[in-house]
Amino acid sequence: MTGVQTCALPIYGSFPEFATDTLPSLLIAAEDYIQGRQDEGWLTRNYDQLKSWTDKMLATDKDGDGLIKYTLTGNSGSWPASIQFRPANWWDTIGFGHEDAYANALAYRALRGMEQLAQRANHPEDQTCFRAAADQLKAAYFKTFFDPATGVLAGWRSADGQLHDYYFLWVNGIAIHYGLVPQAKANDIMDHLLAKLKEVGYTRFDLGLPGNLIPVAKKDYVDHNPRFGGGTNEDNSDGFQIYENGGATACFAYFTVAALYDLGRINDGDKIFLPMLDAFAKGGFQGHCD
Repeated sequence: MTGVQTCALPIYGSFPEFATDTLPSLLIAAEDYIQGRQDEGWLTRNYDQLKSWTDKMLATDKDGDGLIKYTLTGNSGSWPASIQFRPANWWDTIGFGHEDAYANALAYRALRGMEQLAQRANHPEDQTCFRAAADQLKAAYFKTFFDPATGVLAGWRSADGQLHDYYFLWVNGIAIHYGLVPQAKANDIMDHLLAKLKEVGYTRFDLGLPGNLIPVAKKDYVDHNPRFGGGTNEDNSDGFQIYENGGATACFAYFTVAALYDLGRINDGDKIFLPMLDAFAKGGFQGHCD
């Protein structure tokens, strides 16, 4: 059943709980700070808080499969016409829910970071726990999100078990960049994505990259305002290339480019990255005030 979801949990703005990318992002930021500043005193003072965030993140894994979860199902058709709540991550007009491939990639990176911070703060039991959690997440990740029908990773697996795959460039990029995709599969995934990029005719790399290469269907789209990529067609093709529904952006393009460079595909990466750099140099991504 995919009926409209309701939520009795506390509301954080328009989110029923922390978005699944929130706690991993905070933990990654903390580890980056420690690595950059070597501020052991800050780590000592704040370690308990960092651990509590990690524990809270891991506690969302209600079924013990190793993947963090969002409280909303992400099922197709579960998003009401009038927005009541937002989905699982930053791309908050697209119906990410339940097991979110992007947030789980962040969670993996956060757990590896916390493993290191636990060691530095002399908490060996926590270090062992975080290492085990990261290993379990990695073991579950690819088999959960890989879509054999397209040859790439889907954006999320909803509570009803369905994959939701719209050729998300950044989802596949971050998973490859963070080492969650078997080496033998990573180049195949990039081959499929670049072939799809060519098939749909996208060449304006000076504008960045689209988040998704095909329209996100209306049943999986959260914001039905035309301004934000919501269309009236069931396939949402009339909302395509608007806002987060396939609109070009420099946001998150990093992960696609980084994944290509990680795989040694320098020419493929340069074809995307160098036009973006030129646009940045010319102020192409900035707003201007008179």
